[in-house]
Amino acid sequence: MGTVLVVQTEDEPDQKLLKTAKRHVTGTEAEILFCRVIDEKQFQNNLQRQAKSGRQVESIDEMEELSKTEAEDIASDEFGDDVPYRAIGIVGTIPEDIIQVAEEENCEHVFVSGKKRSPTGKAIFGDVAQSVILQFDGPVTVTTVSS
Repeated sequence: MGTVLVVQTEDEPDQKLLKTAKRHVTGTEAEILFCRVIDEKQFQNNLQRQAKSGRQVESIDEMEELSKTEAEDIASDEFGDDVPYRAIGIVGTIPEDIIQVAEEENCEHVFVSGKKRSPTGKAIFGDVAQSVILQFDGPVTVTTVSS
């Protein structure tokens, strides 16, 4: 077993997802790649609001570094010395960049959070987990959180 990708797209980590991924790799040679992904469109909207309010504007590079630091802190707290892990942070297009990271890192399995929505809600608003399931060529584990 090689690398599994654990994806965080929300501000708060999904503890259920982290614990599920940890159980999956415990006792194996697998490594967890914990990725904090910030949606580029949302980031750009936040930049515009900050600029209009006169607050300091962060660059994408600064935001990626902050998201990497956040990912490292979360992974360290959850995985510690129990399982091998790496942490990365990206600002990008969701779900496309999730799939790209999974492919570039040769991930064998992806863990992602989904939102509890009705089928109509998923059809209208889309769902990151659903897109990852359809695009990733391998197993995907989804935990659900309320929207």
